[in-house]
Amino acid sequence: MHFRHIILGLAFSLAHFSSGDTLPDPPDDSYGFIVSLVASDYFLNSKGNLSIYDVDAYYSNYDANTTSWLKALDPNTGATDEDKAKLLTEAAYAKKFDEQDSDMVEDVQSLLATVSGNISASVDVPAFQVSSRHAVIWEDCISFFACKTGKRCVFRLRTNREPRSVCEQRGGSHCCISWSTYKISKWFFPTTWTYCDGLVREQARTSASCKGFGSKDERGNICLSNRAGSCT
Repeated sequence: MHFRHIILGLAFSLAHFSSGDTLPDPPDDSYGFIVSLVASDYFLNSKGNLSIYDVDAYYSNYDANTTSWLKALDPNTGATDEDKAKLLTEAAYAKKFDEQDSDMVEDVQSLLATVSGNISASVDVPAFQVSSRHAVIWEDCISFFACKTGKRCVFRLRTNREPRSVCEQRGGSHCCISWSTYKISKWFFPTTWTYCDGLVREQARTSASCKGFGSKDERGNICLSNRAGSCT
């Protein structure tokens, strides 16, 4: 897929995506539930901004055991900061902490570094970025991403209030869409999906995550990945 096709598809999508569309609540089904954990509540002496580690997500299509476990997760039960960081990371990935999962290990290390104030400066990034970190099996999540971004379904995310992530179990993947602020422009969701799907296919990837970096007008970032929270 070449970018001129992506742009044409984007133009068609936006023509059918009215700025006046309403944003209903997530679907009321027996499998859905919200997990909301504010990272700063568990690291009161943090020297850095922990907002990117917040878990504020609507989860659906998870089995009963996973659902019960996620609902009961409480980082305050951790005896140390590392324990708390692992519990918060488990909530973001909807799975037990795995020492062999490099993404989970790096997220815990990054969170603890932010708490201690030992963080590096951010660097400039492209508008849309595909990564191997926090990757999902792309084909597993295609219908979820396309629907929840408003590209193919009537469903619209409510971007002006919680939760700021929507996740669903699809095949072998924990598919998540998350966004950084409540003020993000909703048209940026189908934009991100269109460009990200095109980039993943151009790069012939079978697994990936992708992030759309918002401009001044969009006022926020959107992440398509395997976790409830930022791509980074």
